[in-house]
Order: sequence, then structure tokens, then C-alpha cells
Amino acid sequence: MPDKKIKIIVDSTSDLPDELVEKYDIDIVPMYIHYDNQIYEDRTQITSEDFYDILRNIDELPTTSAPSPRDFWEKVTESLKEYSTIFIATISSKFSATYQSAGIVIKRFKDKKIHLVDSKFGSGVLAFLALAAAKLFKKGVTGEELVEEVERIRDESILLGYVDNVENLKKSGRISHLKYFVGTLLKAKPIIEIKNGILEGIGKATGKVKAQEKVVEEIVSRIPKDKKYDLMITHGDDTESAEKIMNELEKELTLGEKIINFLTPALAVHLGIGTIVVSLSPSIS
Repeated sequence: MPDKKIKIIVDSTSDLPDELVEKYDIDIVPMYIHYDNQIYEDRTQITSEDFYDILRNIDELPTTSAPSPRDFWEKVTESLKEYSTIFIATISSKFSATYQSAGIVIKRFKDKKIHLVDSKFGSGVLAFLALAAAKLFKKGVTGEELVEEVERIRDESILLGYVDNVENLKKSGRISHLKYFVGTLLKAKPIIEIKNGILEGIGKATGKVKAQEKVVEEIVSRIPKDKKYDLMITHGDDTESAEKIMNELEKELTLGEKIINFLTPALAVHLGIGTIVVSLSPSIS
């Protein structure tokens, strides 16, 4: 019989570091990377480091695809052998069919405790929702109360950053809301944000330093200093910039989890090398 533990399942756009995946017993359902007539599972069959090397040396942009219902079916059926509760969170349903794939599967398990949440984001916010679910369950929060609390955290989260080079955005058909905004840029770097599950342009900056300053200023203006937030900075192979922004935000905010990690290949396809994504979510103690 399954015990009372919870199994957390997220897709690979969560950008969760491996050590947190292991610590909180989280399963990753990979997105797919299509490149050179091959299909690779994000994070498992192609690493971030290898993928950025590929991006630097190709003319034709790889494409991505969502996990299938079968991918979620396999994870769920295996998890139900041991776990009494399953919590699934995915990248924004407006970016990908991942949420729909998971939804198709859980309808087949109406008698099981399976909860599905649309993160309305991706990257660090998706990661923090997964961690929040694990921490809340450990505190004894279950069922709809757990889902409501995770959704509250989601709705108080922010994700914004900048794109170092707009070429991938121009080539990517997945980010149609930015087409006009990107088309008006010359050498400026777009400042981007996810609002209501959609990636939008909220400004621009000339040069990387100015872009970093604008991102920090925007975040500090929104986050109250007396409230603790978890912070993740994911980067398109630019650790130095990620660390610089982390250092600046540490001076201004009260922080819980502090994570720097690569932007996973499934996101880097669209956002490109040098991109910085800053995610903040209210902390769970």
C-alpha cells in the first residue's frame, strides 16, 4: 500500500538544481529538444553546458516540444505504487501544451489524490512552487488547502530579466507576443517579464550593465524588504552576470532560498545565450 508521502512532479523548465531534486524527492518530466534530426530529452540526454556549445556553433535554431500524456502517465502510475498524494506543476499553459498533457492523464485517476497546478511561469517560480508543495505537505497541509496556498505563492511571485541577444527571440515562433517589441530594438537589450502567463517586453536597456541595473531596480521597487522571498537566477551561460545580480539583490531584500543555475536548454532555445531570468516567490519556512 502507498504510504503518506507526497510525490512532486514538474517539467524540466523548472531549472531545479539536482541537489534540490534529490532533497525534496522531485521527479522531472523532460521537454524535448529537436536538433540535427535527433530528439533529446531536456536535462537528461543533453546537458546545459553541451547545449550552449551547440547554440554557439549553429545557424538553424533547434526546436522544442512538450512532454506527451504518455510521459506523465508513466510518472504517475509509477508514483502511485508508493505515494498516496501526487502534486504536479508545469510551465505556463500559455507557453506549452505540457499542462494539457498532464491534465489528460489525471482525469484517468479521479479516485486518487492528484493535484495539478499551472505555474503561469516557468524556471525559478515553477521550481519554488514545487518546493513549497513539499514543505507545506511536511507541515501537514494537504488537499485543496495545499493547492490554494501554492497558488497564492504563485500569484505573489515575479519573474523578469533581460535578453542579451534578440536573434533567438526573432526566430522563435513560441514568443509571438514579443514580435513587435523585439522588432523595434536595434542594439538595445529587451527587459522581459511574465504577466498572466505570457512573456512581455517591459522596457529596454543599452548594454548589459544598464540591463542589470534596470532588472535590479524593478525588483527592489516591487518586493517589500520585510517579507522573505526565495530567489533564483537562471542564466544563458553567464554565471558572472547572475552572481552580480544576486549580490545586488542580497543587499536590498530579505531572502530565503538563493539559487543560481543554468537556464535549461528547452528555455534557452527561445531566449538565447546570455539571457538572465530572475524569479522570486514568497518563502515557506
